[in-house]
Amino acid sequence: MRPCLPYFLLLILAGIVLGVAVGAFSTAADARDLDATAQPAGGVLVPALAGAFGGVLLSLLLYRWYSGAPGVRHRIKRAMRRGHIHMVYQPLANMSSGHTVGVEALARWPHETLGAIAPETFFAWAEATGLGRQLTRYVVRATLADLRIALREPGDFYCSINVTPRDIEDISFARFMLETTREFGISPERIVLEITESLAFVVDDPRTLIAQYLQAGFRVVIDDFGTGYANLSNLLTWGVSGLKLDRTLIRWVSANDWAATVLESVFEMTRRMNIYVIVEGIESPEQARYVLARAPAATGQGWLYGRPCRAELLPVLVSRAASPPASASAPVTPGFCPAALADESSRAISRRPAPPAGVRA
Repeated sequence: MRPCLPYFLLLILAGIVLGVAVGAFSTAADARDLDATAQPAGGVLVPALAGAFGGVLLSLLLYRWYSGAPGVRHRIKRAMRRGHIHMVYQPLANMSSGHTVGVEALARWPHETLGAIAPETFFAWAEATGLGRQLTRYVVRATLADLRIALREPGDFYCSINVTPRDIEDISFARFMLETTREFGISPERIVLEITESLAFVVDDPRTLIAQYLQAGFRVVIDDFGTGYANLSNLLTWGVSGLKLDRTLIRWVSANDWAATVLESVFEMTRRMNIYVIVEGIESPEQARYVLARAPAATGQGWLYGRPCRAELLPVLVSRAASPPASASAPVTPGFCPAALADESSRAISRRPAPPAGVRA
């Protein structure tokens, strides 16, 4: 409500001015033969009050539209059109070597009055207003445009992009992914699709849908494994390339025996299934050593390895990402996007123009 207040006051003031003008004109027309200075004040006051009431009513109607689904949809579309939703990238590190092997693309929407709007918030808005698929395609194009040079270079450097079950169920999305990677000259093998677990699949068996991405060369990973709709049955039947463990498991591993038991069981399961595992939320050397001792082939993600950075920082940091090989007893050295650079990146982003309209959280 607060970001809209100046506009509402302007509407009320405009109603008062219009009311005064109408009242003065009507009074002058009815008594043009009388002295203007002798006209009663009530001849202007009543229309002015009516104009103020009309301004208040119009403000309430506009606010109802503004805070409802049509207004939210309009603001998201405008943010995409003007590039206010931008991408940052968090490193993915090989746990054994410490080298950065890829990045995860993360969408950000800074707001001029509310600050940074949480991705889970505006993605939920997009899904609720029918813009979820359009927003995902916007993210894909923005990511490939940012990383096209790094993803074209020789090597195995890759990028993970979050998609929803609705995207996978969209028949045209597979064609979009192939056409877009071809447009940017990027091999599908350099793209990992992380299926977020905020929504469940509508179709009973998504194996066929996932298979078409795997056959095209994309890798498919179950995101937030252990917290969402994903379960062991899905992992066994969907034929995915890997899974990403939710950050809560590694966060609780030192305080809860059951979390350690779950982690060790998952690591053993992924070894037997020959799929790779990404461990999210690694923030301390102790956590890194714990994972490294049990899953040397795992990929790590977390603030220990780096915070999300703008794409402009990637070429500088990738060259510095080769940290010394880690071991279960050796210290772990953060090698990608240190906190200082990440903070400077955030400050630079916050200076970009933001959507003029407010957003109700």
